[in-house]
Amino acid sequence: MLKRLVVRSIVLSLFLLVLLPMGASMRKKRVVSKPDSIPLTEKMQDFGRTGRMSCSTFPVKIHTSGRAVQIQSDHNQILPIYTRTGAFYMAVRLTKGVNWLNGLPRGNYFINNRPISIN
Repeated sequence: MLKRLVVRSIVLSLFLLVLLPMGASMRKKRVVSKPDSIPLTEKMQDFGRTGRMSCSTFPVKIHTSGRAVQIQSDHNQILPIYTRTGAFYMAVRLTKGVNWLNGLPRGNYFINNRPISIN
């Protein structure tokens, strides 16, 4: 019985010696991310030009009048609306023709990658 225990411990130690160096070499190295060189204010202004946010498939015409937004579309579609920081705010279902969007809180938004200000 002692002989079996010794043989098992030797086999186990050899097995671990073979596996441990492979596991250590296969581990991913931790890469330190570099800080972004673009300030946050420039990123916020750049959201509408870079296309990072999704926009509608078909072109739309947008006009604001006070706190109401008039969106004219030639197709039925869904239009995402983002806040000034680029966070998704809501999606609006548009029908063919003129659509009015009321009830947006005051602030700056991106609608179809264009900055819109609601006063």
